[in-house]
Amino acid sequence: MQPELDPDAAWVSALAGVSEARARGAIEEASRATRLFRHLDRMHRLGGRTSYIEIDAPLELYAIARLLRPSHVVEVGVSSGVSSAYLLAALKRNRRGTLHSVDLPSTPRRPARGRGASWSIPPGRSSGWAVPLPLRRGWDLRLGDKADVIPRLARELPRVDLLVYDVPHNEADLVREFAELDRRLPRGAVAIADHGPGGGRCAPLARWARRRLSRAVRRSGLGLYGFRAGARRPA
Repeated sequence: MQPELDPDAAWVSALAGVSEARARGAIEEASRATRLFRHLDRMHRLGGRTSYIEIDAPLELYAIARLLRPSHVVEVGVSSGVSSAYLLAALKRNRRGTLHSVDLPSTPRRPARGRGASWSIPPGRSSGWAVPLPLRRGWDLRLGDKADVIPRLARELPRVDLLVYDVPHNEADLVREFAELDRRLPRGAVAIADHGPGGGRCAPLARWARRRLSRAVRRSGLGLYGFRAGARRPA
């Protein structure tokens, strides 16, 4: 694993609704979590991974969670758990909030080697295998098809203050799943979707942002877009 070297404070500022100075402060706090980074790096190497394919902005995710102080975070896509670990660390620092993660683990037929690794799970491990044990207390990790789990979460949770969506997707799935979650997003909530390295903003996210009187903002250099929800338009 390589440490994140160019976090985007302006992106965090826009999504969290705070000054860039406060955004930079939260990012700097995340960057000081060197013990967490070393643990994740060690676990990836033990699992035969010298790289990982997840959202390449863990410091920003930590910062957003610290600044929003969410009660409920929904994460779709876990893999080794890099993003999960940083979100959980932020919630622990906040002393409030629950991370609800959804993952359908994929195990390779052959052991992955070096940089050929993807989001598949090494043999003998499960989703979130790199997350430190102390951070797992209270973690609501649900293994299963997102088509089944997301509607269940939308029924169970009183609100979704932060959504992090990081799985391969098609437009039909996004339209359906975003609609399920929209009724739980209060004003000021943040929704983030990863479109892969250099990927463009998908139409469902752009339409969802407009519906919530907002616009999807890109994280510099990545195919990562998010918006801060305004009021709902009348149906």
